Amino acid sequence: MKSIQQPTIAVYTGEGSSHSWIWFADIFERKQMYTVMFLDEGDIVSGALDGVDVLFVSGGDTFAIAAALGPKGARALERFLLGGGTYVGACAGAYLLLKSSLEPLHFFNFVEATITNLTRCLPPALQRPEKYCTAYGCRYVYHPVRGAVLLDYRVGSETQNIQHVTAPLFGGSAMRASDDIEVLGTYAGFTDQTEFLVEESIARETLFGNVAAARKTYGQGTIYLFGPHFEHPDYPEANQIVFDCIGLARIGHRQACSRVPDSGVASRVVFRRFMSSASNARIVGLALERSAYQWLIGAKVYDPEKIRVFLEAIWKRARVFEDRGLYRYCSAVDVERLTGMLADVTVCLRALKRDAACGLAEELFRDLRRSAALFVGMYFSALRACDTTADTLPFPGPVASVPETIAAV
Repeated sequence: MKSIQQPTIAVYTGEGSSHSWIWFADIFERKQMYTVMFLDEGDIVSGALDGVDVLFVSGGDTFAIAAALGPKGARALERFLLGGGTYVGACAGAYLLLKSSLEPLHFFNFVEATITNLTRCLPPALQRPEKYCTAYGCRYVYHPVRGAVLLDYRVGSETQNIQHVTAPLFGGSAMRASDDIEVLGTYAGFTDQTEFLVEESIARETLFGNVAAARKTYGQGTIYLFGPHFEHPDYPEANQIVFDCIGLARIGHRQACSRVPDSGVASRVVFRRFMSSASNARIVGLALERSAYQWLIGAKVYDPEKIRVFLEAIWKRARVFEDRGLYRYCSAVDVERLTGMLADVTVCLRALKRDAACGLAEELFRDLRRSAALFVGMYFSALRACDTTADTLPFPGPVASVPETIAAV
């Protein structure tokens, strides 16, 4: 197989992002795609997209993402697209670029399409009222179902070449077709894993035949908007759609750099302290997971099982780090900083066991997100540094295996 240069990929992990950005990290790692970096809103506003070919924005709180990026982030995103960048938005990342008059979403009106799951009069909720709807000005965005749904997805340029794909829907949009988009996929059916939050007839009317996946050319760049989570690691067919977007991306930016420290390289002793701190956080987090707590942070409801997703994203890679001696490609200062951050996470977890206040939970999830993003970014950088062929690996083909189930958004 002929090797080709991989595009430089960025995944948004900033304010408003949920744990679902980890799914992108999982599928890229499985395909040995290491030219990946993890950016927050400060990075984007500061010009980090100048070094990126493809930007992924996954699930979370759309309003919080838009507020964090603000008008400067919107302008940075527009420059990125006009210059040939590719944007892939899933769930909240798709909502972000759709037409809206509400502040701060109005800074991001890159696509004319609107959503079908928007109403002034909410249908009755059958279950999960905490995940069923979100206020949207004087109206509501409601989520008719959760879990795996069936899609008709167009393969290639032939309109008749339709592939049936299953992908999970966790609050993502159903879009009305607009003149500026190319419809790639529509909602077509339910599965035995579909969980109905409203009457099935209402769910059918809201979803079936409406747009689940769309593409738009913007300047020299391309926008992909996905309602479902095609990046979820349990859905290999859907993952291939993500890889296809990358395969079509224009490669015109510099490659992701791998910083190998000239001095102050982390030692096994330094990394062992980090492992101990990560282990302590996991133990306390697991104990908290058995509680029935829920926290409303912004427009999203968080529960204790999400804590484990962040910590496991760190722990499973930390073991690889140690086994392969990847800490030799990391700064001791960075590893020690992470050790301290996870110690703070453990303190916050213990405090939450005594007092389940939303303020503490907001601090916890912010620290978890930042710790996981810093460590996973360090991990991918170390893999690039120790594998000199990372920039010319064969482009990923079909996913070979299905991983263990990961918690839903």
